[in-house]
Amino acid sequence: MKEIKAYIRCDRALKALDALCEAGMKHATLTHVLAVGAEAECDQAKMNIEFGCQVNRMVKLEVICLDKDEPKTVELIRNAACTMQPGDGIITVANVNRLVKVRTAAVSTDAL
Repeated sequence: MKEIKAYIRCDRALKALDALCEAGMKHATLTHVLAVGAEAECDQAKMNIEFGCQVNRMVKLEVICLDKDEPKTVELIRNAACTMQPGDGIITVANVNRLVKVRTAAVSTDAL
């Protein structure tokens, strides 16, 4: 299994979720994040007093999928998130060693 994390613009999150849902993936999480760095210099960056630097509000979209679904999932998210502007975001992919569903104790692929 793979864990996919995509750091994307807030206004592209719904488009990415819709694309995943249409492909049959019904479970994902969204978290608001503040991006810093060279890409935060674009026109949407705001000065954050708490951190003392330019930040962009972004969303972290997280999905766990089967190994065979990873390329398709990454491409769905990338296509939905892309605006062809600096600061569109990044996508990471990591291996999941074990997955346990809290309610049922189902393990690995049975927990998806």
